[in-house]
Amino acid sequence: MKPRVQLDAELDRLAIMLPPWLQHLRHEAQFWPQFNALAKEILDQAGDEDIQHVKGRLDFMLRTHACRLSGISHHRL
Repeated sequence: MKPRVQLDAELDRLAIMLPPWLQHLRHEAQFWPQFNALAKEILDQAGDEDIQHVKGRLDFMLRTHACRLSGISHHRL
């Protein structure tokens, strides 16, 4: 299990990556498998005490970029 500071660093990298990724996405359906794979990698490294924190950060990222994901139904992690 990684400490929260390392989890946050990985979440920060994902958050920085999202805007250009979404801007250049050819088809929105490609987003979910890729995002879920990256999110799962981070979640798998989180201890029980950090799972809700990581899920909250991931959910915030999705809500922040919801306008770009408007054509996709909300996908639960």
